[in-house]
Amino acid sequence: MKKENKRKSVKIEEKDHVLSIAVTVVIALLIVGAIIVVVRLMNPKADTEAGIQRLHQMEKTDISEVDRQIQELEKAEQEADEEWASRPASEKFANAFVIGDSVTQGLYEYGVLNQENVQADRGAGVCDSEVNKIEEHLTKAIELQPQVLFLAYGMNDIEASRGDVDLFIEKYKSVLDRLREALPDTRIYVNSILPVQQFVIDNNEWYGNITEFNEELEKLCEEEDVIFIDNTDLVKEEYYSEDGIHMAPDYYTEWVDHMAEVAKL
Repeated sequence: MKKENKRKSVKIEEKDHVLSIAVTVVIALLIVGAIIVVVRLMNPKADTEAGIQRLHQMEKTDISEVDRQIQELEKAEQEADEEWASRPASEKFANAFVIGDSVTQGLYEYGVLNQENVQADRGAGVCDSEVNKIEEHLTKAIELQPQVLFLAYGMNDIEASRGDVDLFIEKYKSVLDRLREALPDTRIYVNSILPVQQFVIDNNEWYGNITEFNEELEKLCEEEDVIFIDNTDLVKEEYYSEDGIHMAPDYYTEWVDHMAEVAKL
């Protein structure tokens, strides 16, 4: 009797073990099935039929015809760019205004720009001096509300500030702050101070600070979110007038082109 009960107990244990294994297998299959479903949902099957149709269309395409059309488009674009670049400076600067000193006067004195697009005076600068024209220039610029405004000061400020770059930057900053407040939609560009010939520096050592003035002016422009235009490389020895400061007519053509290029006029 005891043996019989023992056999029954063993059979029951075996059935429980088999049942446990079966349940485990079913659960595992369910998990695997769920993973497969998720993967398929995350990576939907590509539309192979659409891809095949696209390949057939590509096979029928005449590659030489496509190349020809591309070349025609590139040629038309190049011609348009050349035509745009070859426009006269007066047309490029139709919606622009330039304010500055006696160096800037050459823009209209040599017929490079129309005088109505330039407000410049001998001795003008951002620092206080005997020739205090900056207020007139700012008033005119604000009145015109140009799309683009170029500033070209600094040569007279070398002497007016007695070579003090900090004073120069302080004054220039107040000018830029005023313009940005009054002309929020105008793009503003600041031209560098041009280098002078050595004999000018020999006669007045303050002019030896032009490089430092330009470096600090460029930093100011970055802080004020306006564009600094460095014209130093445009200057050639043959462009200097007898005073070693002012420029010959050929310089102004290059200067205007450079301003137009930077401002994308």
